[in-house]
Amino acid sequence: MRRLLFGALIILSISLSAQDSVNTDYIVRDRVLIRYNGRAQNVVIPPRLGINRIGERAFAGTIVQSVVIPMGVAYIDERAFMGCSSLKSVSLPNTMIRIGYRAFFNCFLLERINIPRSLHTIEEGAFYNCRSLKVIDLPDTLRSLGSRAFSGCIGLEQISVSRRTQLGQHPFMGVRREAISYKD
Repeated sequence: MRRLLFGALIILSISLSAQDSVNTDYIVRDRVLIRYNGRAQNVVIPPRLGINRIGERAFAGTIVQSVVIPMGVAYIDERAFMGCSSLKSVSLPNTMIRIGYRAFFNCFLLERINIPRSLHTIEEGAFYNCRSLKVIDLPDTLRSLGSRAFSGCIGLEQISVSRRTQLGQHPFMGVRREAISYKD
């Protein structure tokens, strides 16, 4: 009986430790992920955090390589992933509405990001200098593409945007002309 009780205490201790590490990996305030403090390279943000926004500089400068953002998140604030020099892929939920100013600025290795149909706004410089992006299909539902949103994305082989999308100044500066297509 003592061994069984001792074993149960060890399991409880291990599960509490794992739960504590998840809680310390993420700083959340008012449903906003304020900061990621974890050391994982492949991050799946737990839906149970109940966030609806990735806050300003929340992941900036971290060593993350991939991030999966949960359903319910609608906004990525300015500079949220700025300077994540190891970031290669981002999975956005179908609840995403806005990607903020320079959100992925200087994410040189970013190769893949899905752009959901729910997205309405990509702000100025959101993907500035994301040199490893290859293909981007912007949804017809995108209302606004900010100035220099994809500037410096020299690796882009194909990017398509609706003629109905309001374009800021030079959204594709540095992108080869033949890589850009406009759809009705």
